Amino acid sequence: MIVLGFAAIAWSCASRYVTRGADLYAGGHYIEAAEVFERTERRLPDASLAERARYGLYRGATLLALGDAHRAGGWLAYCDDIVTKDPSTLNDEEQVMLKRALALASARRTAIPSSPTEGAAIATGQPLAPASEVGN
Repeated sequence: MIVLGFAAIAWSCASRYVTRGADLYAGGHYIEAAEVFERTERRLPDASLAERARYGLYRGATLLALGDAHRAGGWLAYCDDIVTKDPSTLNDEEQVMLKRALALASARRTAIPSSPTEGAAIATGQPLAPASEVGN
């Protein structure tokens, strides 16, 4: 029984940082979300497969919103690899978000902004999922 309690606490701590980063992302606080993800990356090896998938999805989406399509693509591919092996790691809304984010990251990696204004618009994109869908 005590072992199960420790396991529950460890899972709660592992999922909390992903949920915190996802909430910051959904609120448009991309820099803060990126900081949460960067500081907590070292926890990934101990996280569940589902938490790793969500981490990759929201870290990738955060980087995409900040205009870093190259690094975003890496994290989104990480997430996609997990989801390909086990589709139950993300819910339906997050799977749709992943597909959209992968397509957008690919398009942005090949696009060259034609003006500084267009470049700023790319860097300040809107969240790919409404806040109400984050954390499900």
